[in-house]
Amino acid sequence: PYVVVSGGGIMFNYRIAEATAGIVAEVARPLPDGGHVEASFENPAGGAPIVESKPVTAERRRFSFITPPLTGIKADTDYKVTVRVLDAEGNAIQTVETKVHSDLDQSVLPKAPLVIGPGYAKNPAAAE
Repeated sequence: PYVVVSGGGIMFNYRIAEATAGIVAEVARPLPDGGHVEASFENPAGGAPIVESKPVTAERRRFSFITPPLTGIKADTDYKVTVRVLDAEGNAIQTVETKVHSDLDQSVLPKAPLVIGPGYAKNPAAAE
């Protein structure tokens, strides 16, 4: 294999009231010049998958992908993730299917972020 999935999951950040999914792919052997590694996440809210892509570089040994904030996450549910290694022409030369699991429902997050700004100042709107 070109890459091996070494970790991933769904992360709930209660401080900023967001949930994201992430996956890490480790390089197992040299990747093709001009290629990309792409991660496609099942969208818990339905609709099209969320796709993230990163270019291959000689020095990159790990590809970390994190989705934008998600909605619709259900407890005790697996969400499909597909990692593809693409050559310079965009052809898939490896496909790895895996999943991320959520033990929690999205309802555990607060309705508004508890903190705002880079210093994690209390959010006055969260007190309402």
